[in-house]
Amino acid sequence: MKAIISVASLALAVVVSGVPTAANAKVSPEEAAKLGIEGTELTPLGAIRAANADGSIPAWEGGIKTPPAGYTQGGWYIDPYADDKVLFTITAQNHEQYKDKLSAGQIAMLNKYPGSFKLNVYPTRRSASYPKEVYENSIWNASNTDWCNPPLGKDREERCVKREVYKPGIFFPIPKTGGEAMWNHTFYWFGKYYITTHYGFNAFADGTYSEFTTRERWILPSGMNPDEVPSNDVFHRLGGAAWCFSQETLAPPRNAGSIFGGCNYFETTDFDAYLYVPGQRRVRKAPELGFYDSPSTNSDGLRTADSKHMGAMTGDDEWYVWTAERKEMYVPYNTYKMAQQGVTFKDIVRPGHVNSDLIRYELHRVWAIEGKLKPEYRHLSPRRVVYVDEDTWAGVASDMYDARGDLWRVMEGYLLNYYDVPLTHHFADDHADVISGRHASNGGFANVGGDPKNFPNFHVMPDPEIQTPAGLRKYGMR
Repeated sequence: MKAIISVASLALAVVVSGVPTAANAKVSPEEAAKLGIEGTELTPLGAIRAANADGSIPAWEGGIKTPPAGYTQGGWYIDPYADDKVLFTITAQNHEQYKDKLSAGQIAMLNKYPGSFKLNVYPTRRSASYPKEVYENSIWNASNTDWCNPPLGKDREERCVKREVYKPGIFFPIPKTGGEAMWNHTFYWFGKYYITTHYGFNAFADGTYSEFTTRERWILPSGMNPDEVPSNDVFHRLGGAAWCFSQETLAPPRNAGSIFGGCNYFETTDFDAYLYVPGQRRVRKAPELGFYDSPSTNSDGLRTADSKHMGAMTGDDEWYVWTAERKEMYVPYNTYKMAQQGVTFKDIVRPGHVNSDLIRYELHRVWAIEGKLKPEYRHLSPRRVVYVDEDTWAGVASDMYDARGDLWRVMEGYLLNYYDVPLTHHFADDHADVISGRHASNGGFANVGGDPKNFPNFHVMPDPEIQTPAGLRKYGMR
């Protein structure tokens, strides 16, 4: 099937993906000319710049350019839209009139929890903003970034990019295939590095829950210029690391002290991970971490490894055929209310879902990226749809279907602009099992700890040793 990409007359663009072919990602000069920081049809990251037909989605005008008055770096994030009022609320009783802008998962949650789950819809604020370098690099990438040719193997046609034809930004701002859109999302730009303390939960159907605390350390070479990448070999092999991620469990006490670190690479999205086990006082290679549908850490089986950030490429091969469609949808956005001082899990956790009164929904254009499992592979979710914000490529929602084709897990990603950088990234998330009624957070909710220093610190690089076996041993034995 021929790939189609068009935003003529600012219509919603549809990407139809057939069998991927190598070295076809670069766009023509005419297409690339649609991208620009100002005055072009598309934003630097490939979003439609203009408002939609009725103005309910405004034009993108650069997002948040400066932090709100009173904000101090390292302090609590001030809600720049605190005075906005709810426009209307979508409930189980009225959702039919909005169903063309709702996901299957949202409709399922409204029907399952008619007395508590709702969507409070606020004015749309296209707040996403990034450093100028990210804009300029993304525009450059459109004409230069390409898949490895020849591909490194079967089902790897869209699983390898050469580092020398990419600059830190969005890889394919005008995607031609669903695989390119999914790569954009997996490696969307969320800084060069950061350290954060996350608070998560695993909730039972009645709303009771257990808590856990982790410290995450991220080093993101795909967000850096080559001379900024640490010198250790772990960051330079396999075509160079794309991003490296370490997670240390701080609580509960029975799990405290376990720590893992690993990287995904430009030539392979398989998460090369190592795990320090306190009881054994040794580091072992952990191929199960980050591997497709293996259970995510601290998840009690409620999340898969590849549902990170609503869904991400992992493993060596591509198990799915991806297609993508741009559409309008009510999604969580600018969730500063949820991130305020004093909010606790007693305020957040409800039976089956996160407290709807804490969530701000807005109408945005998203890429609905659908994956259907190839016949030769097996996965807990043979079909899934990841909804990705067009202004950032960050995931805002996801639906996973089970082997019978029934909707199974419904996820939401709660975004905010960390305007001290600036960049847009997840503050928290929720993974709901619509069959069992259980739900869980992958982590986030930095405010639950009561200290703004728990929020991601994008200004200090973690110790690069944390991504090596020797470094894990050193940190684990402290």
